[in-house]
Amino acid sequence: MLQELVLACALATPVCAFAFTGYDLNKLCTKTDPNSRTACAAYIEGAAVGVYNTIEAIGGTTGPQVGQYFCLPADVKPQQLTEAVRKYIANNPDKAAFNATTMISLGLGKAFPCKADRY
Repeated sequence: MLQELVLACALATPVCAFAFTGYDLNKLCTKTDPNSRTACAAYIEGAAVGVYNTIEAIGGTTGPQVGQYFCLPADVKPQQLTEAVRKYIANNPDKAAFNATTMISLGLGKAFPCKADRY
């Protein structure tokens, strides 16, 4: 039984990970209940940290040539990240079907671009 459960989880996880789009993220982030608001902020923060660390690990200084790159201020608040991503999705509905992490990266890149002298 345990083996079947592990196999089912392993098969379901990739499907779920690829199915969460910018549209789905925006839908989650527009809910007003505390759990949804917390989940929205946590997803955006987690994706932002993951993207940032990945870019840093593969060179960091090549910016958008590697992927959508952003530089977050040290004092940035989770709400600012959420607002930036939601604004980007609202202004780019043609891209809402993109993967949620891609939309986060694009939105944060628009709101928090790196300064040219960083490169």
